[in-house]
Amino acid sequence: MLDYLIVGAGITGVSVARLLQQHQQGNFLILEAESEPGGLCRTKQIGQHHLDIGGGHFLCTKYQEVYDFIFAHIPESEFNFFPRVSKIEVENEVIDYPIEANLWQLPLEKQADYLISALASGEINQKQEPENYSDWIRWKLGEQIANSYMLPYNKKIWGVDPQEMDIDWLHKIPRLNPKEILLSCLQQRSNTEKFPSHAGFFYPKAGGFQTIFDAIYKKIAAQTVLAQPVIKLEQTPQGWLVNDRYEARTVINTAPWNHLYKALGSPSALEPAFSKLRANSIVVSLWEQDYQHDWHWNYVPDLAVRHHREFYIHNFAPHSQANGIYTETNYLRWQAQVGATRFTGQPLYEHINQVAYPIPTLGHATAIQTILDFYREKNLLGVGRWGQWQYFNSDVCIWEAMKFVKQLLNLSQP
Repeated sequence: MLDYLIVGAGITGVSVARLLQQHQQGNFLILEAESEPGGLCRTKQIGQHHLDIGGGHFLCTKYQEVYDFIFAHIPESEFNFFPRVSKIEVENEVIDYPIEANLWQLPLEKQADYLISALASGEINQKQEPENYSDWIRWKLGEQIANSYMLPYNKKIWGVDPQEMDIDWLHKIPRLNPKEILLSCLQQRSNTEKFPSHAGFFYPKAGGFQTIFDAIYKKIAAQTVLAQPVIKLEQTPQGWLVNDRYEARTVINTAPWNHLYKALGSPSALEPAFSKLRANSIVVSLWEQDYQHDWHWNYVPDLAVRHHREFYIHNFAPHSQANGIYTETNYLRWQAQVGATRFTGQPLYEHINQVAYPIPTLGHATAIQTILDFYREKNLLGVGRWGQWQYFNSDVCIWEAMKFVKQLLNLSQP
């Protein structure tokens, strides 16, 4: 009988396993549906290109404990650190991210339009906060930024109408400060001290982002079973019987909950909650095209262009071939060939991430809480991007794993 069976060998599942191991709780097993571990943190070498097939992944966190955990497995000296250089295309101009701090880079007439719009935003004028993303982003940033950047960009990435999206995931967006925006335009410079998170990042000197994952995974690889999707979860007096083979007192789920619905016997009482859990699919495409700039990535809100982000691999992975670019495209746009590509010929390689981001649709928070509450009493727990159904970056997945394990073992919080 296992103490813990962990579903999913992505960054969350592997971090949970390693943390249990570090607390002398070694009676666990990980089941991974794919033939290789890593989930969205995987890297493939295509020729001399190092491609992060799960899309843009960079090491940056506000949690020192996460850095300590990672650097205990792979030394900080094996990383390069880069001040972030990311761009936004807006109204046929290219400016620095974030948009609200760099309106001064637009032509003067456009600066005036954006300033007037920002100063008329609902939040600045103390209007009631809306309840869906489309109305909320206008209330937060003003009509001009919403219509030219935030709404088309998010429509491209999520593949749903912004009116269908909730606002509980938007806590990262800082409040607009009219004085700071005005000063940046008058002084023609950005106040970098006021930037949101990810002002700089670490990236491995060798390989890709998977180098980080591999350093953690190798510690618990012997207790991982690959190509073993969970197809049956049956509750027993002692805990759970998984796939008619593995017995465990507690099951820890880090995989998409809707992948477990049938395995759990298709519980009709929870069907409305499970049906609220939606995820998008993202296609990562590798291209070759020369570039002579220092950008790390570029946001492309233009609906006439198929993809929504471009990454310039050599600029953060100097060991990778100099002309490698990869794009992220919502699968629905990619499949229907909506919008034009900017690159000649065919991509060198493409990878479809069938589940990339949990979509924050209206009602999703209540739905996942209903599922978590129901199964918590039965010792079936959820953690991470998919276990908690929240848009967590990899560093937050590790942080949530830390909190989860400490709570599970009744230890003090990190």
